[in-house]
Amino acid sequence: TKQSLNRVLRALIEDGLVESRIGTRDKRERHLYLTEAGEALERDLSTAQRDRMRAAFRQAGPEAVAGFRQVLEAMMDSDLRRHYTRLKETNG
Repeated sequence: TKQSLNRVLRALIEDGLVESRIGTRDKRERHLYLTEAGEALERDLSTAQRDRMRAAFRQAGPEAVAGFRQVLEAMMDSDLRRHYTRLKETNG
């Protein structure tokens, strides 16, 4: 809900992880930015998550990874799937 989102956002701002700025064109807008501390936390968490995913993929093996990828692709809506397909074709 909007209330629970605002509660979490307030905590992130109070903890110095996120900064909220009022929009320049529309004063009703709030633009959210990670602070330096927020960027550091995101980097640490993302690194840990990538390491866990890499280890899980290694343990599961290539067939399981291919199956997981198929499931993720099947979850995409048609616009996202087209975009993803173009990216795959462009990047090999």
